[in-house]
Amino acid sequence: MTNINRQYEWTLEAYEQQGNLWIRWTTNAPFRPKQGQIHVYNNEVFPDNPQDQTKKWTWDNLNNTPWDTGLAWGSGWHCAYIAEKYEDQGGSNWSYRYLEQVVT
Repeated sequence: MTNINRQYEWTLEAYEQQGNLWIRWTTNAPFRPKQGQIHVYNNEVFPDNPQDQTKKWTWDNLNNTPWDTGLAWGSGWHCAYIAEKYEDQGGSNWSYRYLEQVVT
C-alpha cells in the first residue's frame, strides 16, 4: 500500500478598486471545499458561527473571483472564506468553519 500526502492552500485577499471593497480568492486544490462561500462582516470580530451577521456573501465559484462586493472600501471589514465540515456526533452534522480570514 502506498500513502500519498498532498497539501492544498486557499488564499483570500481584500483590496480597494474604484472605491469599493473587492475580494479575490485562489486555491491550488483540484477541488472546491464543500459549500464554499466568501463572507463580509461589519463587526469588530468574526462571529462564532461563520454564517451569522453577514453583510454580503457569494459562492466561491472561481468564475466569481475577483468579486466587487459593492461595499465602500474602508478599514474594519472582516472577510472570510468558509466551508462546511463534517463532524460525527452520533449522526450526520455539517457545520460551517473558517478556511481563511482577513481584516481590512
